[in-house]
Amino acid sequence: MITTFSCSSKPTDCSNFRTGIFKYKHKDYSGHVIERNDSIQIEYNDTDDIKIISKIEWASDCEYILTYKDILNYPQKDNVIGKSFNVKIIETKNSSYICHVKSNTLDSEVEIVKVK
Repeated sequence: MITTFSCSSKPTDCSNFRTGIFKYKHKDYSGHVIERNDSIQIEYNDTDDIKIISKIEWASDCEYILTYKDILNYPQKDNVIGKSFNVKIIETKNSSYICHVKSNTLDSEVEIVKVK
């Protein structure tokens, strides 16, 4: 499922990560691909054929709210449609970022790599 995830150094430019194709830098999510434009994110994993479509609302250059709009091929989708995650990019590198993701059920950090 979508898992989006604090370091003390504040990133200075997050605009490079608003759009593109990304992958998680975590073995549990190695097959997940994220395609993002400025307002929509689609995450999929060909292994289980689940596709998550989310709306992105940018609160600032380095913070956004991700809200599930639809999930294809997921039996409990009615339980998660409309759920939101607050995402704050806390560290940027050349082609990746570390973010802190928080919701009612999640409080975690993850690194995401831009591949295109």
